[in-house]
Amino acid sequence: MDLLSSIRKTGSRGGVNFSWSDVSTSEHRENYLGHSLMAPVGRWSKGKDLSWYAKGDAEAIDGETAEEKRIRERKEEISKIKEAEEDALAVALGLPVKDRALTGANAITVGEMNRFIKESERGDEEIEEVGLQKGF
Repeated sequence: MDLLSSIRKTGSRGGVNFSWSDVSTSEHRENYLGHSLMAPVGRWSKGKDLSWYAKGDAEAIDGETAEEKRIRERKEEISKIKEAEEDALAVALGLPVKDRALTGANAITVGEMNRFIKESERGDEEIEEVGLQKGF
């Protein structure tokens, strides 16, 4: 005799099809574990990331300890403050403000990129001349 064939129920526990939208409209919603995350109700939950605590730190560098990260972030903050002070001083003195626009993954300025391109073009000519002298 197969006992499971006659007792088997559909859905989740108790044979009821479960959905979090039904929980949000239920008057007994506080009885469900996770109701504040899965079925939030009210103005407080609109537009908020309710699972912020479970997300990792996107800016962490591999193998970096918490102390090293804190020191690195502090240095970055200080350098940004110094750049802002330099820009404000230049404006106050009537001098041109440095262009801090960054391009590419290497984060170098457009002027530096143009200079590198010009230098590399000069270097290619020298390489071609060397190749001609050696009989290539």
